[in-house]
Amino acid sequence: MAQPTAPAPSHLIFVALLLLLWHGLLGADYVIERFALGEPGWPALMSALPLDALWMRVVWALGVWLGVAAALFLALKDDASVLLFFAAAAANVALAVGLILNAPPVLVLPLPLPALLGLLVVVPLMGWLYARTLNRAGVLH
Repeated sequence: MAQPTAPAPSHLIFVALLLLLWHGLLGADYVIERFALGEPGWPALMSALPLDALWMRVVWALGVWLGVAAALFLALKDDASVLLFFAAAAANVALAVGLILNAPPVLVLPLPLPALLGLLVVVPLMGWLYARTLNRAGVLH
């Protein structure tokens, strides 16, 4: 295993924990909705999205779990987080395109659909840029 050449910045663990919290909440929502563990009226995101096609459910799962893995690897200072964040962002872009093209005109979501899709794409994209910057600086191994 290669050793990092630069010391880790003090904000790395804070950013990694924020990303882990965001993707962990999405993962918890996925598990609760996928295995029907929530109570009726649970404010779930997955059940509110029109994930009718199989490919959209697969892309949703990829975006959620690749993001969780990327945040875990970033917390461990592993350079695999760079590729995982990029893959999570790409999966969320595919999901956003599918939802924009196929969404019914009225969706009951906690946020407007464009804002929600923007968050789903921007958060892993910012994680990718952050991890890539640390990897280029020699912090990640």
